[in-house]
Amino acid sequence: MLDLIRRGARTVNAMAAELRISDNAVRAHLSALERDGLIERKGLVRSGTAGQPAAEYDLTAAGEVAQSKAYPTALAAVVAAASHRFDARARRALFLDAGRRLAATMPSREAGTVAERAKACATLIESLGGHATVTAARGSATIQGAGCPLAAGVRADPATCFLIEGLLEAHTGSEAEQQCSHGEHPACRFRLT
Repeated sequence: MLDLIRRGARTVNAMAAELRISDNAVRAHLSALERDGLIERKGLVRSGTAGQPAAEYDLTAAGEVAQSKAYPTALAAVVAAASHRFDARARRALFLDAGRRLAATMPSREAGTVAERAKACATLIESLGGHATVTAARGSATIQGAGCPLAAGVRADPATCFLIEGLLEAHTGSEAEQQCSHGEHPACRFRLT
């Protein structure tokens, strides 16, 4: 259904006809896709007959991403190119800057205890496709990821983790120390102070 909508905004009846399923089945799928933020109602189409106009559905930015398989491989290619062009210090600066830029697109969480800020960081990592837990200690907290939302990039160059470090620091106003696991199955780990 996402692929069909990607080709152009469609109404329920148009999708039902093209997919050869009932309009109720289409509505059930559309409801789930809309709830997940992958599609949105774009506008109304008037048919010229009596009754309510039909809503058209279109992909959201998240829906476009869900349809693309290019992001992990493109990220890995960009990271590999950066690792061949720039020294370690320049790559660190590049990825920290990218993380700060990413943070600028999100609401910040600069108030609260270190543990509260760490929980906000875990939520942020989860919003990027990772999974994280928080262990709080006196004056610090550790954010431990199960996997890494940037795994393809980290495999190409572990310096990619600085992107998440920059994101977390800008998001919380706290210092984040990277302690990530690298290799074939990278996992995030940051100490927040």
